[in-house]
Amino acid sequence: MDTTALFILLLVILAILGFWVLPRIRIKRAVNQVVAIFERHNALDARSAKTIDELGLRPPTLLQGMMRLRDFKPYALQILMKYDVIRQTDGGRLYLSQDKL
Repeated sequence: MDTTALFILLLVILAILGFWVLPRIRIKRAVNQVVAIFERHNALDARSAKTIDELGLRPPTLLQGMMRLRDFKPYALQILMKYDVIRQTDGGRLYLSQDKL
């Protein structure tokens, strides 16, 4: 293999890591962080449910998003809500469903 082919192979491997593997790792970590936030705030049933602001999980504004690294916690919250691990009350409050976890 010549140097050019090795360089291209290295770039492809780095691209795969950067666009597929690393975001998945960060999402998995964010899911664990979101679960820990709900447990720390004791939002474990409908009576003790909290708002997004109380939990600190409000997605950043456009300007805030440009100034910081990407925060995967709002995306992790959406994933957990999709799989019914995080449930929403009629008033818009959120809580962690321990039986689904």
